[in-house]
Amino acid sequence: MKRSDVSTVAVTTSHGVMHAYLVILPALMPLMVLEFMNDFQGSTAVALAFLAGLASLANALYGWGSFPVGFLADVLSRKRLIMLSMVVCGLSSMIVGFSGNIYLTGAGMVLLGIGASLYHPPGYAHMALLSVEMRGRFMGIQGLGGDMGMAVAYITSAALGVALGWRYTFVLWGVVGLLMAAGDLLLVDDVPVDPEDRSKPREGYVATVKRMFTTDQRTNLILVLLVVMLSGGLWTGVSQWILTYINQTKGVSLIIAGGLSTIQYTVGAFAQITGGELSDRIGRKRILVVGFAAFAVSLVAMVLAPGNIAVLLVLVAALGFTFYVTQAPITALLADITPKNTVGVTYGINFTVKYGFGAILPFAAAWLSSNYGLDYVFYFFAALSAAALLIILPVKERIKKRQAKK
Repeated sequence: MKRSDVSTVAVTTSHGVMHAYLVILPALMPLMVLEFMNDFQGSTAVALAFLAGLASLANALYGWGSFPVGFLADVLSRKRLIMLSMVVCGLSSMIVGFSGNIYLTGAGMVLLGIGASLYHPPGYAHMALLSVEMRGRFMGIQGLGGDMGMAVAYITSAALGVALGWRYTFVLWGVVGLLMAAGDLLLVDDVPVDPEDRSKPREGYVATVKRMFTTDQRTNLILVLLVVMLSGGLWTGVSQWILTYINQTKGVSLIIAGGLSTIQYTVGAFAQITGGELSDRIGRKRILVVGFAAFAVSLVAMVLAPGNIAVLLVLVAALGFTFYVTQAPITALLADITPKNTVGVTYGINFTVKYGFGAILPFAAAWLSSNYGLDYVFYFFAALSAAALLIILPVKERIKKRQAKK
């Protein structure tokens, strides 16, 4: 295997490890609630809402932190930023595992969100600069790593939580982060930017963002970022609630629920590849329209389905495929309309919108859960997916004409 391929694998694997951290708490919520409900006068519903809110807070910090990191990803070593993300995530996971009260647990999750925010801008900028003609493919590879990390985290965290307890599970994942940082140090190479891009003078934060929104692609950019925000709310929300929903509403054991959640993300991992390849061939917009429509239908079907494991297996696979087939086209579309020397900034804004603003939406889901029940959480997510479909319809794909001139 070539050195460049090894470097790409390491960056993709780091993406998986980073995403694993964001689903450990949701995977362990049914176990953690038994301990934390004592802090909320024995109320299981309130304790669940608190833990879901804590996970949403981590995702919000993870999203908002991407904005300043995006600027850093254009001027500093992307390799070092990726390594730092792994170190901070690993240490914060250990803090949660060793915490003795809800306050230290909360502090650990806050630090975890900050550590996770260090990954996306440099990681996606790295992949976006590998190719223009096959950008969708490389975004699919990057997305595959993230989904496989979530898939592994769900099943292993649920199994380890039952066997060893939720605290030791967090500690073990902390060790994984530190080992991944060491692997990045040895294996990752930075992708150089073209000399003509490096020679351009750098602008300030405000000037750079202003220039991005005054191009001929401004309308497309605004519409795509709105879809990104809804997509972030969907990812964060469904990730937080799917295991608990299957466990408590459908009456499925925690281990089996973890296995079903793993299938969702395993299927989603390969959907990333499919979406990326198809978006390179037939266009980003077509994949997005079909994907968001099918995801909305799958969410409603999940609510209406019985607690039959075979039926749930089909539905979680459908959820994984229909949502994650949209992710590579979105990230590739953003890179299509962005200059090379500001691609890090673009992804910083992208993930700020996706997990910063997007993290607000799962808070609404937590409120629905505590007041109306878990079914309404999934109806809410179906409405968000339908809204994303409507917003993407006016987007015009003019990028292919621009690339044809090169």
